Amino acid sequence: MKRLFILLFILFALSFSDRTYAVEPFYDLIPIDYKVAPVPWRKVDKLIPRKAIFTVIDVESGLSFKVQRRAGSHHADIQPLTKEDTDILKKIYKEWSWKRRAVIVLHEGRTIAGSMNGMPHGAGALDNGFNGHFCLHFLNSTTHKTPTPDPAHQLMILKAAGKLDEYATTSTPEELVETMMLAINNSDTSILRKVLSKNLTAHDYDSLTRLTVSKWAVNVSKTSPYIQHLQVKVEVYIKDTGVIHTSINLTAKKNPISNGWELEIPNLLKIANH
Repeated sequence: MKRLFILLFILFALSFSDRTYAVEPFYDLIPIDYKVAPVPWRKVDKLIPRKAIFTVIDVESGLSFKVQRRAGSHHADIQPLTKEDTDILKKIYKEWSWKRRAVIVLHEGRTIAGSMNGMPHGAGALDNGFNGHFCLHFLNSTTHKTPTPDPAHQLMILKAAGKLDEYATTSTPEELVETMMLAINNSDTSILRKVLSKNLTAHDYDSLTRLTVSKWAVNVSKTSPYIQHLQVKVEVYIKDTGVIHTSINLTAKKNPISNGWELEIPNLLKIANH
């Protein structure tokens, strides 16, 4: 009640002013049912300190479980709180994986967009049946080995915050190719549906998730205001087949309704269905 009174007082005061203020977002005052905020890691690091217990909701499945933050300086190293929480995480991943998934973090009335992987690694201290800890990323957080944010985690944070549509419609064709590759590597068909042409089938999306694209380089060969042709050199691992190096031709077309680009990928589908 005290926090709500403070927020209402500030909004009331600002409403009687002719000036425009650059007000710091009230992340600590946002009620749980307001919106999911992509909060920068430097703030989350203070909002959710070590030993804090909170809830993680997997966006795709809707399943939730409790965790404890144990360590991490560039992102949060967390562990399932109990064996029951570990079982829920197993239902989400089916098998442990480094693949990123969009999540919503609930802590003390705050709803924060995040991204997790599901691979036990390092040390663990809780009696939870989970061999180690796993990683939870937030806006602009980094891995232990790289000084810049991980693109796949940042993409999942956009998904958790409900900003994928905005991102997809304002992306260049080259940026959409990167989004597509990241979505393929993380088996996220919901993101693929945002950036690919709408004539693909459910089988096409399932086939794409068989791929892992370890390297890609984009070259725009022909351009116009509404169509761009791209040549992409790729290193692809195909499940049950192995690694191949090849070039594929993609076409980006402007959607007349959204005014965003969409990718047509017949050559990539041939590889996926090989």
